[in-house]
Amino acid sequence: MTRRATGRLLVALGLAGCGVVGGRNATLEAIWTGSETGRLAASATAVWCPDARIAQVTAMQGDTGISVLIHPAESLAAGRYPIVEPGSARASAPAAALALRLLGSTSVVGYRSESGTLTLERVAEGRLWGRFETQAKIVAALAGTVKLNGRFVGVPVTAGGTACPT
Repeated sequence: MTRRATGRLLVALGLAGCGVVGGRNATLEAIWTGSETGRLAASATAVWCPDARIAQVTAMQGDTGISVLIHPAESLAAGRYPIVEPGSARASAPAAALALRLLGSTSVVGYRSESGTLTLERVAEGRLWGRFETQAKIVAALAGTVKLNGRFVGVPVTAGGTACPT
């Protein structure tokens, strides 16, 4: 293999590791304000569990992560999904729930959605595109809320297998 071919292969592997395949970015970007302020821009993945009718879009960067759980009525399709509390999302399908995990000033802090909207803009070629706005409250006994706005672009969807609930 020539140096040029080796260089191309390494660049291709690096881009695939960053979520860029064939010029497509697989990213989730979000900002939040309120009790905590921050932003996330990271590679994203999605898992589809057809038997449970659940899709999960996840992005992690360091100690910060966002997960969007989508409960379609039947199959995963473009459209608007109300964002509700995680405990009621399945029962009120079509609906979605969102969680934010971050490193606070003294500990790891978790937030869960209360209300908002997920717009799944496109489901095509095994990928998802969407945007969300939600109000989330802190999970622990502490008080606090954040407002999150974000989007995900070209996130590849894989079959869940063992990642799916039984």
